[in-house]
Amino acid sequence: MKKKHHQLISYLNSKNGEFVSSTVLAEILNVTDRSIRNYVKEINSNPASGIVISSSPQGYKLRSNHQNDEYKKGDEYGTNLENELLEFRIIQFLMNQREYISYDEIANIFFYSSQTIRSRVQKLTVKIHELGVGVDIDTKVFRGIKLAGTEVQKRILLELFFTNIFIKKEVFRDLLMREFSEWLEKPVLKKIFHTVDKINTELHLSLEFLMYKKLITQLVIIVHQINTGHQVVIEQEQLEKVEVFKEFEVAKKLQQELSDCISMDDKEILFLVNYLISLQLGLGKISIVGQDEDILTKIQRILFDIEEIYHVETYSKKRFRESITEHIYRIIHPASQNILLYNPYIKEAKTEYFFSFSIASNIALKLEKEFDLEIQDSEIAYLAYHIQVILESQDKKKIKTIILFNRNYERIKLLASKLVTYFDELEIVRIEKYTNTFQFEEKYLYIGIDLIDAAIELQNFINIGYKFQKSEIKKIDYFLESQNSILEKVNIYRIEANTPETAIKELLFKDDQSHMLEPILKRERMSYTSIGNLVAIPHSYLDNQKYQEKIIIGILEKPILWGAENVQLILIYIPSSDIRRNEYVFQEFYQKTKDLEAVRELIKTKNKQEFIQRWNTI
Repeated sequence: MKKKHHQLISYLNSKNGEFVSSTVLAEILNVTDRSIRNYVKEINSNPASGIVISSSPQGYKLRSNHQNDEYKKGDEYGTNLENELLEFRIIQFLMNQREYISYDEIANIFFYSSQTIRSRVQKLTVKIHELGVGVDIDTKVFRGIKLAGTEVQKRILLELFFTNIFIKKEVFRDLLMREFSEWLEKPVLKKIFHTVDKINTELHLSLEFLMYKKLITQLVIIVHQINTGHQVVIEQEQLEKVEVFKEFEVAKKLQQELSDCISMDDKEILFLVNYLISLQLGLGKISIVGQDEDILTKIQRILFDIEEIYHVETYSKKRFRESITEHIYRIIHPASQNILLYNPYIKEAKTEYFFSFSIASNIALKLEKEFDLEIQDSEIAYLAYHIQVILESQDKKKIKTIILFNRNYERIKLLASKLVTYFDELEIVRIEKYTNTFQFEEKYLYIGIDLIDAAIELQNFINIGYKFQKSEIKKIDYFLESQNSILEKVNIYRIEANTPETAIKELLFKDDQSHMLEPILKRERMSYTSIGNLVAIPHSYLDNQKYQEKIIIGILEKPILWGAENVQLILIYIPSSDIRRNEYVFQEFYQKTKDLEAVRELIKTKNKQEFIQRWNTI
């Protein structure tokens, strides 16, 4: 670092956060005012230093990680922190800009180079898209950029960029007071903290830190935006519909406590209620009085349809129906404003409960169509938890088995009891005497007892001896394992592709399954099927059509971006009509790919035989 840079930083550091004019700094360093502006720009263009000099009409002050060790991560200064703060500050600055502003103008405001600002804005554009918030950075050649979106979406975006900054709990208050010091006066900021602390205690909200951080930040944004004339535009008649929620009581309490700082109309109350619902505060059941019967009927019709398709008790079991209905009834209100639900466990739900997530995404698709909403992954994950509870409550599906014999019935009954003791997945439905005219059915497993002379060659038939020795146990074991094998008829292709759609299309074409392209892309458009660890599992929803189960594996020459994840191993699954089979396959996919190194070994394999051998050792 240059000597003059050191002198400038040292002097500002000695002023303990007070602003110093450029004229004073020029005299101290014996340079011109213009030199001071250049020094500030050069220092701020080097984020690796962990030092930022902020500016205002009063002059300059040091904003440095050196001033507070709480901003350190390990032994390194918070370069990531400063990058995240810069992104937040850009969003904050653009928040209420009505006209386009050039990169040069933004660079001058934040004392970074135009190239740094341009690069950061490009990254911001990608991040905003990944968040699923309805805001874009609108770019016009020769004019610059501005934020395009509704007031609601802009508020949500700004809050996300601030609360996603990784800091320790004890630093949050100071950071917020500093970053919003030009938006609200210190007494108002302190009032907001006091109000949330008070209501958290009085109403027993038990806010965890992330919820606390989000609520405080959003209230700061709300107060500033209302006081500067930037109010939300929401259909006011929706207010009566949210009065059944306990979040409405919390919102009214916040309004009352902050009445000396802000005047909230019904539209702002409605936004605040929807925002509180999105935090998933767990305030208890909704009041029965005042619920919209039309909405309830539509929700339960969807749950009925889902049960018909997947045979999962989303409707027929009253406790499950009521639980999911209440959850959906609650969340469609913030979803109508595209307010993202708070859910820090999206990835876990998407990977560990992939089958439940797939069913949940189908519910979400139907909700979108019925209520004209946009359902994000955070909400699909909550629905997946409900589905997983139902699946885990259901009895494990057993293999219906018929015992065939030609003599000694009493001994066969004893042997049948041994069979179900050894193999709890078997359900003995009948014991029948075998004759040459016996009619076999595909839906049963047949176990013959000493039918050596019978010439029975069926895939669902096993012949064992009376003595039930180890060899017979192994024979049944092998048969049951073969029923669960998922890679016996798989085809594996190495391909090159640049997008998920082209990869899926090429694999389906190679395997003569092009008719499945639209059903699979329909599922993909609802929520990307990438699950991390370089893996994606594209598949279609179940519907009234009967598909023949098929697995197609694709290995990409190099990873591609699939939603927010890089993907190189593609496991396309055309589902079976057997729901339990689908659940098993998805669970098998997860178990085999949950370790990144194991996935990399699969990607390195040269042929189908080597792939299956490696798969079976995981």
